[in-house]
Amino acid sequence: MSYKKTIFTGTLILTLSGFLSRILGFYNRIFLSNLIGARELGIYQLIFPVYMLCFTLVCHGFETGISNLTSRFYAVGEKTNIHRLIRLTAAMAFFLALLLMTILYEGAGYLSGHLLHETSAAPALRIAALSLPFVAVKSCLHGYYIGLNRSAVPAASQLIEQCARVGSIYLLSVSVYLFTADARIAAWGMVIGEAASTVYTILAYLYTNRTAGRKHFADVRFPAGQKRPAGTGQKSMPFSHMVREFFSFSVPLTINHFSLTIISSLENMLIPFMLVSCLGSQTRALECYGTLTGMALPFLFFPATIINSLSVMLLPAISFSYKQKKMMQIRSTIAKSLHYCIIIGIFSTFGFLIYGNTLGSLVFGSEEAGHYVYMFAILCPFMYVAQTISSIVNGFGQTRKTLYHNLLGMGTRILFILTLIPSMGIQGYLYGLLVSYAVQILLDLLCVFRITAFPFSVEKTLLLPAALALAGGWLSEQLYQHLLVSGSLHPFLPLLISGLFYCTFFMSVQYMVERLSM
Repeated sequence: MSYKKTIFTGTLILTLSGFLSRILGFYNRIFLSNLIGARELGIYQLIFPVYMLCFTLVCHGFETGISNLTSRFYAVGEKTNIHRLIRLTAAMAFFLALLLMTILYEGAGYLSGHLLHETSAAPALRIAALSLPFVAVKSCLHGYYIGLNRSAVPAASQLIEQCARVGSIYLLSVSVYLFTADARIAAWGMVIGEAASTVYTILAYLYTNRTAGRKHFADVRFPAGQKRPAGTGQKSMPFSHMVREFFSFSVPLTINHFSLTIISSLENMLIPFMLVSCLGSQTRALECYGTLTGMALPFLFFPATIINSLSVMLLPAISFSYKQKKMMQIRSTIAKSLHYCIIIGIFSTFGFLIYGNTLGSLVFGSEEAGHYVYMFAILCPFMYVAQTISSIVNGFGQTRKTLYHNLLGMGTRILFILTLIPSMGIQGYLYGLLVSYAVQILLDLLCVFRITAFPFSVEKTLLLPAALALAGGWLSEQLYQHLLVSGSLHPFLPLLISGLFYCTFFMSVQYMVERLSM
């Protein structure tokens, strides 16, 4: 399979899986918001700053490090080293997860009272800790499949996790005589979902290596004129060298993610704390925080499913091509990736500006959630581009630079949280996000341009998509108002029909323009 087709296929599979998972996730959030209320949803969201610290240590560095090293072994056909790498890293991640699970479980009471300033979060935090061994093993195997550009298993695992989570929460909710309707139900759903997806991923890995392991290496391509190395697929790297190779990449990346997670956790804990100064009530601050993070922001992250999938596939693809010195291929990949990220961001911004308020009211029954969707819509292009360009920089092995850039961006957000939220509320947080993403994008772009320049068209990537989104948005809004006036349809149907019209109009015209310009 060609380089471009590999990235496209992998991105498509992960995107479809991500869309289905997010649809299930939306149903889950709607169900939870009605079942446990905004305050308990806020408490559930509040445990993640602490949980994500442990999650980062056992997942991000391992998964990305395995993905990167697997793609490098794959580039020279060293099958034996890949499977030795998986066994080594999965064992390390599992035992590290057990240690962190014990610490988090035993210290949940102290952390909830002194760090989160919400003692009622302790039970949900203890339950969430039980998922760490599952996510540790699963992340290692996902890194293996992504490194081989085989995204079907991670995609299926993602779907299984979401289905198991939603199903278990529903079953627990009907067992009212055993479980109180609070944040613990959501935490148990997370644990059960992670356990189910991990079991599937392990079984898939065992089956793959028993029946079709050799096929992964049958189509390894080498640059023109380069012969397949002698002993390909049989050469065994010394254990000490493998450990050094893995940790030389994964440790900086883990430190990167962990440092970012610490600051992100501080950021997420500060938001409700500073909102108390603005709103004057702890309960109101938790409700506001739960509405923003549990209802509004998931809407903005929904189109990011494509960006997430692209970012996952870009890192090993860039690393593979960089290893083989295919700079023309890399430049083309970067240009097209950023082009489509910006287009998706512009499309999403106009869509949320037009329908944000309506979405919050219809889906969650919350005008406040709709107001936040409308308010934060401008973030979409910044969020999507920042994620993609950061993945590209990591693909070049510049993990320290992404750390510095992300730390500076998050530090900027915290400064805005401390200075603006007490007087401006959530709007102050929006300003902080805009400035921090802009700083991060500029620094990452400078880093990429030092390695290789790539083409960029302001007309095709910015002006034309903005004009199409504006025209399509205006037409779809007129259609929506016309359908509302008829009064014969369910309130959700006019929104669905006009939204599909907006999407179809934008995509079809954008496609025709790009075809004509080729």
